Amino acid sequence: MALEMNSQLCLETCGLFESMGQAVGVPAGESSRPLVETMLRRAQCHLMEGKHVLVIGAGGVSKKFVWEAARAYGLKIHLVESDPNHFASQLVQTFIHYDTTEHKRDEEHAQRLVGLVRERGLRLDGCLSYWDDCMVLTALVCEQLGLRCSPVAAMRVAKQKSRTHQHLLRRRKEAPLGWASEALYAVPCCHLESHADVERAARHLSFPGVMKLEYGAGAVGVKLVEDVQQCHLHFEKISRDLREDTDHPGIGLGWGNAMLLMEYVSGTEHDVDIVIYDGRMLAAFVSDNGPTRVPHFTETAASMPTCLAPDCEAQLVRAAYRCCLGCGLTNGVFNVELKLTAAGPKLIEINPRMGGFYLRDWIQEIYGVDIMLASFMVACGVPPLLPTHAQPRTHLVGVMCVVSQHLKALKSTASVETLQALHERGVIRLNLLEDELVTREYEEPYCNVACASPSCREACLKVLGVCQVLGIDSPHYPVTHFLSHFK
Repeated sequence: MALEMNSQLCLETCGLFESMGQAVGVPAGESSRPLVETMLRRAQCHLMEGKHVLVIGAGGVSKKFVWEAARAYGLKIHLVESDPNHFASQLVQTFIHYDTTEHKRDEEHAQRLVGLVRERGLRLDGCLSYWDDCMVLTALVCEQLGLRCSPVAAMRVAKQKSRTHQHLLRRRKEAPLGWASEALYAVPCCHLESHADVERAARHLSFPGVMKLEYGAGAVGVKLVEDVQQCHLHFEKISRDLREDTDHPGIGLGWGNAMLLMEYVSGTEHDVDIVIYDGRMLAAFVSDNGPTRVPHFTETAASMPTCLAPDCEAQLVRAAYRCCLGCGLTNGVFNVELKLTAAGPKLIEINPRMGGFYLRDWIQEIYGVDIMLASFMVACGVPPLLPTHAQPRTHLVGVMCVVSQHLKALKSTASVETLQALHERGVIRLNLLEDELVTREYEEPYCNVACASPSCREACLKVLGVCQVLGIDSPHYPVTHFLSHFK
């Protein structure tokens, strides 16, 4: 108790220190800032040490860092997972094997999980998930246990992509006269469950359009369509190929394989990873994405911090925050995908959980902020105290490797052993996202290879050189083109 009080006092002192600096005009780069950040980090770690947290859904190899970091922070993790042989079962305090894959029965699952928690006498401080499929279930469990989380209704709105946009579009009617609403950021779209739905959607929307799975993840099955005939063909193909979770685990098929058609918006693509506590935005981090391999939308390259001008960055942060609040997302760490168009920011989708792939690693390296720890803190009712104007320490630019284009390189010049050795020497920053070299028609990135430098231009040149040497760059996978937005 004394340690917790001291940690809380330290947090308050750091917050006062930072506020005083801002009040007297101390610039963000003053020599005192590293000391304040260190004090903040240590105090927050002390506050969280020993907290008991229920985590629902273990995810894949790309989430391996969660269990290692949680142990390092002294957190007591009680994991609920469908796979009884999952590697994370050996890395947590308690492992509860429970099959949650059929998410249309989440209310039933929640009741049973609450019963299992009570049977085991677990005294939980928080409950959360990092896995897309389990976000609604997590909210239901939190509701029944009285733990902090965004409302169930908000999670349902965010989980279903067309519902997110339609909900925000309806906000236009609710906005006071003369006030802009979150509807500004929404894009017209239609839910699809049949070929009749495709015909109806084509009559109401403009082409080109984008078709995707309603509950999908990792851009699997996302495709640009030019007319109604292409819509029918893609709908038929997805309906045949991706029916249930076993067809492609981890992309949301436990929710069904309904699709949506939305109007295509041009512009540059960006992610905003945002921390919200009791409806207040505590921090936001913007990254840029490179052009994709149209007609598909699997990520190719990324850059952080953003290369955008400060006013454009602020527009994206404001849009992400307003879209989250507009959907009712008031507590958590969220990943918001947007495009910056000539008409301003437009929403692609909201992922109501911490950003995936490399984002946690990059934000920690660049800004010294661990959004994973922040998500645990929010879940436990401990407001994270984060730098209000975090200054980047470096610039990271990374390129995705996909098995369909890089199988030969990944078995030779860019083998995992080679990449890990380069990572350990500080030549690259490696994030492994899959653990098997498997060629699939509907693929997700295998890994991300990044380089750090004081400037975006230098980081681009370094990663381009690395990709050329390793055989990642090719005429069919033109890295120069994928980096072309980072200026």
